[in-house]
Amino acid sequence: MRLRSDIHPGSRIVVLGLAIAAATLGMTFSPAMSVAEAAIPTMTRSEIIARAESAIGLRYTWGKESWIPNAGSGSGTDCSGLTLKCWQVPRTMLYQEEDGVNATISPRYTSHEFYRCLGPWSALSSRSYLREGDALVYNDGTSGHVVIYAGGDAWNSPIIYEAPGASLTIRRTSRYLGSEYQPRRRSSLLETTAIILDNPTAKSVGGSDLDGNWTRSTSEAGYYGNNYQTRAGTTATSWARWTARFPASGYYDVYIRWTSHPNRASSAKVTVNTATGQHIRYVNQRANGGVWYSLGRYKFSTGYATGAGSVGIWATGANGYVVADAVKFVPAQ
Repeated sequence: MRLRSDIHPGSRIVVLGLAIAAATLGMTFSPAMSVAEAAIPTMTRSEIIARAESAIGLRYTWGKESWIPNAGSGSGTDCSGLTLKCWQVPRTMLYQEEDGVNATISPRYTSHEFYRCLGPWSALSSRSYLREGDALVYNDGTSGHVVIYAGGDAWNSPIIYEAPGASLTIRRTSRYLGSEYQPRRRSSLLETTAIILDNPTAKSVGGSDLDGNWTRSTSEAGYYGNNYQTRAGTTATSWARWTARFPASGYYDVYIRWTSHPNRASSAKVTVNTATGQHIRYVNQRANGGVWYSLGRYKFSTGYATGAGSVGIWATGANGYVVADAVKFVPAQ
C-alpha cells in the first residue's frame, strides 16, 4: 500500500489509521476514499436491515428501486436496486435515493458496478469478514446478482435478503451461494451496538414509513444524518414510524431525536409499540433539540414486527410543527 505524497502530514496519520483499520477488517483501501466521509458516518447496519425487511413481499421489477414499506407494493425493485435503496446510496453518486421511480437515471449502478467496486463501496478480502448489512455479488459480464448479507454461514448457505427474479418477490432466506459471489461493504458505516434508524424519507423508503405530507428540511441545526422530516399539526391522520429488526429479545432503552424551535409542537404524541403492547408518550419539541431524548425502557422480541417493534410520532392533533428525525434502541445493561 502507498500513501499519496500530496497529503498534508497531519492528514497522513488519519489516512494511515484508516488503512490499518481497513486491513484489520479484511477490506481493501483506496486513498481516493474521502477521509471526511469516513470520519462522519451516520448509516448503520441496523438501518440497512430495517430497510430490507420493509421490502419483503414486494414483487421483483427490473430497473426499479422504489417501494412502500411494509406493504408489499410500490413500483418495485430489482436486485441492485434493493441494495442501492437499503444502502441509501445518494443521488450525488448517480442514483436518486428519494425520488420514487428511477428507471430514467443513467448511468445506473448494476451488479457490474458492485462487482467491479465502481461506487461508494469496497471489496472485502474474504467472505469470513462479512457482517450484517454487507453485500455479496457476482457478475460474469452478461449477467449478475446482488444480495444483502444478514448472517449465518457466509461460505455455504448464508441468510440473505434478495430480489430473486421475475415473477418472484423480495425475500429473506438461507441458500447456497457459490464462490463466484464476492463480498462488498458500503463506504462510511457507523459501527455501533445500538439500533439507530434515521428519519423516514420523503418517498417512504425502507425501515420507516409515513402517512400524510411530511417534507424534508435542514433549516434547524441539530438533526441526525442529512435532514429531518417535518409536518404541521393537522386534524388528518398523519404519522411517521420507524420499525427495527431486533437481533435478540430483551429490554432496550428507547430514544428519539428532533430539532427544536418555537413553532414546534409542545406535546407531540409518540407511540412505542412493544412485545407487551403500545405505550404512549408526549414530547415537547420546542426544547431539547439535537439530543437523544429518552422515551424509557421497553421489552421487544426478536425479529421485525411493525406492531410490536416500532416507534411512531404523530402530527395529528399537534399544536405546531412535528419533527421526525431519528430513533435509537440501546440494549439494556
